[in-house]
Amino acid sequence: MEQLLSAEALPWIYSVGLLVLGLVLVLLEIFVVPGFNIFGILGFGTVCLGVLFAYNRLGPEAAAVIGVLGFSGTGALVWLLIRNRAWQRMVREDRTDRASGYNSATGEQEGLVGQQGVALTALRPAGRARFGNQIVDVVTDGAFIAEGAAVAVLEVHGNRVVVHERVK
Repeated sequence: MEQLLSAEALPWIYSVGLLVLGLVLVLLEIFVVPGFNIFGILGFGTVCLGVLFAYNRLGPEAAAVIGVLGFSGTGALVWLLIRNRAWQRMVREDRTDRASGYNSATGEQEGLVGQQGVALTALRPAGRARFGNQIVDVVTDGAFIAEGAAVAVLEVHGNRVVVHERVK
């Protein structure tokens, strides 16, 4: 009888084990290596494999039970994330607009229009140039410019400084 019970219980153990392993992999994706995606994909695949295994070995009723367990486990994880305020630690809620002091285009480079300088790096088409004591990230108007060449600022759009090679 004991051997018969274990033979009947083994597919259930495998199915639930695959389900739990899948949920653990998804948790790894969320908390340990966010943005890498491989653990999330493997976790989702493992959960699906647990349901498929239950369907093949135990039938559609058992697969439905395993599927409900999977949805319940996912719901419980989401509930725990919200209840323990873990979601607030994962998602930044600060505003990054101009009113909050975030401004990537400060306007301080507007005065560079017409100035002449030297390319510190090869501009292919982006690189760095020196204008007086100021080192600026620049882009060309399309042409490649060699390192050390004289350049002049054509226009400034926010942080984008467009230069062309100055003819001596």
